[in-house]
Amino acid sequence: MCVGIPMQVKSLPSEGRAVCVGRGQTENLDVMLLGNVEAGDWVLAWNGMAVKKITPERAVQVDKALDAVEAAMNGGTPDVNDAFADIVANTGKLPPHLQKQLEGKK
Repeated sequence: MCVGIPMQVKSLPSEGRAVCVGRGQTENLDVMLLGNVEAGDWVLAWNGMAVKKITPERAVQVDKALDAVEAAMNGGTPDVNDAFADIVANTGKLPPHLQKQLEGKK
């Protein structure tokens, strides 16, 4: 399993590179996979690369989930309903494309 870290683009020092900040660290990431990236954009960083653009709201969700995992690893009891609200809200629901298939078989 890999975990993307939400980071915000602060500057673009050269073509295909972005200085990004997130979770208390600064990294110079390869952004060639993303096409047009601008200062202020949010990305998921993994292994020295920005692999996906995300919204600021999604960055907050991912940060909450990472905070919860870190707390659990340190013996804490995180609020799972808050940390994984997007998953909790979808519990028991099929993705739309599978729901359509199920409805088509009735």
